[in-house]
Amino acid sequence: MRCLAALCLLLGLTACGYHFYGQTGALPGGVRSIYIPLFINKTAEPQLENRLSSVVSEVFARNEKLSQVESADRAKAVLEGVISSYHSTPLSYDKHDNISEYRSTMVVDAKLRQVSDGRLLWQGSVTWHADYIAAADKALQEDLEQVAINEINRRLAEELFYRLLENF
Repeated sequence: MRCLAALCLLLGLTACGYHFYGQTGALPGGVRSIYIPLFINKTAEPQLENRLSSVVSEVFARNEKLSQVESADRAKAVLEGVISSYHSTPLSYDKHDNISEYRSTMVVDAKLRQVSDGRLLWQGSVTWHADYIAAADKALQEDLEQVAINEINRRLAEELFYRLLENF
């Protein structure tokens, strides 16, 4: 009886078009080769573009159905990204009204353009945040913020990848 119920559930899920998020395997327009140039950083935080671009490239490289190329002229599409916002703001305070936790937030605007005619295949904005504790030692606090930025970069890259695959 359990086998029958499991089989019915499996058939029901496949019949309704259910699939795992990000598993369609193709970018909008059927793009299979992509060029990812260095993202543009419009914030005051230095080096964000280098670190985020690197992580985005790593995430896209994991997809076996997608080829990442070294120049736009060898690609079917170009993924352009702009870091439009980054800020770190106090999130919580202790009983003495001192900051005890910060939240870093980054916003990335991205476009996927077809190389042959410049047609826009996808456009979207992705936002992510990470929290970190405040520290009396400013060097330690800077290190904690960098850890938060690394987490944001990873999450933004994955979210961007999944949104492109789902054309969402």
